[in-house]
Formats: sequence, C-alpha cells, structure tokens
Amino acid sequence: MISIPRATARAVRAVARACVAGRPRGPAPHVLVRRSGGTLTLVARVDGVAVALAAGPQAGPDETIAVPMAVLAAAEGGGRDAVELTAISAGRGEARWADRGVPRALAFDAQGDSAALPPTPDAWSPPQDHLLAALHACGRAAGREPSRFALHRVQLRGRAGEVVGTDGKAALTAAGFAFPFVDDVLLPAVPAFGTKELAGRREVRVGRTPDHVAVEVGPWTVWLPVDGVGRYPDVAGVTPRGPATVVGFDDADALALLDALPGLPGATDDGRPVTIDLDGTAAVRAGCPGERVAEVRLSRSPVTGPPVRVALDRAYLARAVRLGCRTARVSGPLKPVVFEGGPYAFVAMTLGAASAVEPSADAAVVSTDPVARVTPTPMSLTPPVTPRSEPMKLIDTNGHAADPPPNGTFDPLAEAEALRALFAEGAARATRLVAALRHRKREQKALTQAWSSLKSLNLGTE
Repeated sequence: MISIPRATARAVRAVARACVAGRPRGPAPHVLVRRSGGTLTLVARVDGVAVALAAGPQAGPDETIAVPMAVLAAAEGGGRDAVELTAISAGRGEARWADRGVPRALAFDAQGDSAALPPTPDAWSPPQDHLLAALHACGRAAGREPSRFALHRVQLRGRAGEVVGTDGKAALTAAGFAFPFVDDVLLPAVPAFGTKELAGRREVRVGRTPDHVAVEVGPWTVWLPVDGVGRYPDVAGVTPRGPATVVGFDDADALALLDALPGLPGATDDGRPVTIDLDGTAAVRAGCPGERVAEVRLSRSPVTGPPVRVALDRAYLARAVRLGCRTARVSGPLKPVVFEGGPYAFVAMTLGAASAVEPSADAAVVSTDPVARVTPTPMSLTPPVTPRSEPMKLIDTNGHAADPPPNGTFDPLAEAEALRALFAEGAARATRLVAALRHRKREQKALTQAWSSLKSLNLGTE
C-alpha cells in the first residue's frame, strides 16, 4: 500500500493538466506512484511532456502503482488526509479515502503506461531566478496552432542565453540566462510554468538530453521534448535598429494607463487599436465612429526624438507594461514598436497609419498628472464647480485659534468653510506655479535645441 497526501494529488493533477499545449488528445493518462528507497515520487506523461514530483520520504518496501488521473480527481477533495492506494490483483488497484468522515473506495485499472522517465541530464545550468517567469511569459506569447513556422513552440537559444516566443504578430525575448548547451532548441509552449504549484519559485535549473530539455523547479522536474524538425522565424532580424523616438513610461503613468486601456473606445473593434502619439509629450488615444475620442496623457513620461504616431493593438501595449517594460522605441508608423524593461524585449507589429487617431479638440482627456486632476480644464471629464451665490466670509486667525463670535457661540460650519477656502486658494496658487515652471522649462528646451542647431551649422567668422 502507498499513501498519497490529498494535497499532493491535487498538485500533480493541476501541473499535469497544464502540460497540455492546446486541447488534450486521447484518454486521460495514468500517474505512476513510486516508492523507491524510502522516497515517494509521482510521475505523469501528458502530450509528450513528462512531469515528476519528489513528494518526500515514505517508509515501506519499493512499490509502483499506475493510477488513472480520474481516480486522483475523484479523491483529491479539500481534505488534508491521505489517499491509500493498494494493488488488489494483477492489473487492478483500489483507492481508499475519507470524504467528510465518510469512507470511500474506488477500484481502477492499474495497467497504465509504465514507461520510465527520460534520462537525467549529465549537466545542469546554475540556479537562475527569473527563468521560470521567462518560460511562462514566452509561452503565452507563442501561437496556439502549428503553421509553416513552429510558432506554437518556445525557442531556447543556447549560446545567446535567450528564451523567445512569438505568434507572428508580436515577439517576446527574455535574455541573460546561462544554458548548458550552445544550440537553439524548440520546445512545447505549455502553461505549466504559470501554475501556482510552480510559480514564485526562484531557483530554476535547466539540463539537456538528446531528446529533451529538463527544467527543475524545486521538487518538480518537467521534461520537454525537443522539436527537431520545426523552423522558427528570426525574431532578432525583424527588430528595428537605429534612430527612434523613445518614451520612458513613469511607473505611476504605467499603472494609470493599465486602468484606462479597457475603457477606451474601440475595445471590441478588429485589432483593438490605440494610438501612441509622441510629440514632445506622450499620449495614448482611441476613438471609433459615433463615439467621442478619449485620450490618456502620460504627463510624467519623458519623450525624446522627432514626433511620431503609431497604431497598436491595446493588448500588446498592456502586455508590455505588465511585463515591466518601461521604455518604448518607435522608429516609424510602419515599423514594429520595441518595448524594453528588465530581461524582456517585446516587439509588436503596428496596425498601419489608417488605424491611427488624430488629436481632437473635444477629446475626453484623462491626465495622469495629480495637479491636473485638482483643477478641471474645459477638456476634462470633471464637471465644473458651481460658484457660490454669496461671497464666503473668511475668518482671519493669523495662525491662532479663531476667536468666538460676539454672541459667544462657535460656528463649526463657518470654520470649515474658511478652511476649505484657504485650501482652494493654495491649490490654485500651486497650479499656477506648476504651469509657470513648465512654461519656463519648455522655453529653455527650445533655446537649447536652437543653440544646438546653430552649433551644428558650424558657422565661423572668415
């Protein structure tokens, strides 16, 4: 008899299901439960991918039982007790557990695939913190169906130390890794590396066998079969090089943009287009027929380079921002946009000049500048404040507590209104000061650019 904690059964089934790239094919697999040398190990092979969990020590003689995945699904429940597996005859087994104190038993066919795991790699990479997140992110960037190029695969570039995923319209590259091989290999893009059982683990190692790449994540090991015939596009070759207009997304601007993107017009249109407009300042704009143009002004995100305007799928923009990419390089309206941040470089194709939205004088503007939010403008979505019909009486305290009125009573409402008036005046003065400083900064920038242009002409006296 072998005993499996129900939490272990849940974890193995969850990771095994996530090893399927696309829709599952064929019957549900068996899970091999092995007790060998006092150690319990669970192994599942799904869609060519093998996954093993070293579940810890367990006393008892060496034994192996093949359990259908459906049996684990029936027994996993929410309890913390164990599932007891017993071989009752040749090719037959029985699972016993308690469901809310009620004993349960289920007989099963134990003649599942008992093939051994792929061999253990001879060499492993050093532990790497961000490799698991890179495998998951690049797997999400891969295509879902086979095509002329193996877009449904993830590429590991051994010599370059990169992980690449692309669906033909966007590509994600994660760099800075060390692999114990120098060739480039194509692997299934499985969602397993994003499961809660594996996610968050920092020290991840990679090994290579002739037919598999093994990824070791704590007590888990996942063997991914190598695709030896697929072709893969040259992602580096389509990445624009040379001069570009660059915007650096401020962290607060990035969060505000993520909040605003789903509500911008055109969210259900083909391509879900948004316009990135870089002209001294950064703005993200969207519009569609019959709706008012909406614009998010990224007032804290600096822009360098000539004016440029591109249309992009908002899902790609959101993905880049969520990955932590805080720099965008825009080379032109017809060239891919390159987002960079940390180990990631995300390249997204544009939608063409016809999808770009021009600036509109009556656009609904959402500014990420906290000062701009305090003082509504004629273009703001905030309704104007209705002026008071009577002037407010201010109480001059000169920094001291207010004297009581002549009748000896204290009016809290009058005091509150006086404080509100003082705060409003302070906010108005701060707004005027910020506007003056920005105007001065723009003048200084214009003078600097003009002086640089004059110097480049190399005008000297004869």
